[in-house]
Amino acid sequence: MIKSITHKHFHNYFSSFLQRFSMILSQLFLIPAFILNLGMDQYGEWLILTTIPNYLILSDLGLTLTVTNEICRLINIKEYSSQQELFKATLTFLSLIGVFLIFVFLILSTFIDFGKLLNFQFLSNKDVLLILGGFLINIFSYLIFLVTIGYFKSLNLFHKHEYFLALTLFLDFIAILIILNLKVALYFIPITMSIIRFGMILIVNTQLKKYKFYKFGFTLGLNRVINMLPVSLKLSFFQLGTAFFIQGSTFLVGMVLGPAMVVIFNTIRTLVNSLRSFISILYIPTMQEFTILITKNLKKEAFLKLKKLMILIFLVSLISAFGIYFLRDFIFELWFKNSFYYNVDFLAFMLCTIVIYNLWNAASMLPMSINKMNELALYPLLGVVVLIVQYYILPKTGLTGLAVSFIFIDLVMLFLVLKLNYTILKTHKDSLK
Repeated sequence: MIKSITHKHFHNYFSSFLQRFSMILSQLFLIPAFILNLGMDQYGEWLILTTIPNYLILSDLGLTLTVTNEICRLINIKEYSSQQELFKATLTFLSLIGVFLIFVFLILSTFIDFGKLLNFQFLSNKDVLLILGGFLINIFSYLIFLVTIGYFKSLNLFHKHEYFLALTLFLDFIAILIILNLKVALYFIPITMSIIRFGMILIVNTQLKKYKFYKFGFTLGLNRVINMLPVSLKLSFFQLGTAFFIQGSTFLVGMVLGPAMVVIFNTIRTLVNSLRSFISILYIPTMQEFTILITKNLKKEAFLKLKKLMILIFLVSLISAFGIYFLRDFIFELWFKNSFYYNVDFLAFMLCTIVIYNLWNAASMLPMSINKMNELALYPLLGVVVLIVQYYILPKTGLTGLAVSFIFIDLVMLFLVLKLNYTILKTHKDSLK
């Protein structure tokens, strides 16, 4: 039994590492590949153009995660027909969103010259239309893909979800490299990515068919997925708000402190975010485990699991932050080869956010596992307030003051999430009496 659990945890951690490694591999090698083959100016136009579909990927309205959690709950109480209806309704609903986005794009493309609107010099309007159209098809395929592989998480097979996601990212990476080196039209990139996703959907379906209660398909009855929207929209607000907060921070630094400070800010934040991402490997696989424990009213086991998880995350985050701080000169020299000038205090405070941020994110796994997400919606709201305040005090406090405000947000979120955990566990304890 212990050996089986250890083997499962190894697969969870290794698959998450593989998925993040595939993502970082793409970031490290594709940027120079794009610059080499397109040049700085045309690559800049590509980046501007792909920003639009990158935001539209969030058009799942938070359903991919909330539906996964609900399907997990329904499977564990043996409501197999209900989970089938929800799964099919979600596939149908997201397909309708994809078709709607494509339809709106086709209408807009008849009277808007996107190339001229964006002031592009290298990409023609025809190129822009084909690239955007290809990415819209890719978004449609990606939403269906996410819901389908999400079924693995509902079955508490987190590692399979991560393995398929890592494989998809790696195939994207290889495909983009080949297309760039062949110097064919750029719209082949989103089209090829779409083909990869549709192919992965077919492969995943063959894997899931061995479960008798799994049925891939579509339905006209959308009531079940519509009932999920109030919860999923809170998650969607959290995701969109967080994305705008991140971009807003960069914009604020550039506007108030200048472009040189933006480079320092983004470099340190990239380092911190990379470390956060790798530490998240330890807690993200626990979400569906909490779903099962809470669904079965195993409150004591859920509390012990949360306690052990928090201790682990605290120790790993603390050791990692100290390691980065004391090895900072070696890391930056290895990374940049040449001298990189930065504020040591800013780095120190940003490393502090690693500990607090990971703690409240790890603690949020339990409430998120049962779709309790009200408190998460406060994160982007706090971010907006902080950015408004920082607009006036940033010239005096500099980047260090901004880092301190990040710590403040994370401390507030930690308090709110721990309070929510207490409420959930107490409620479930009372329900057993």
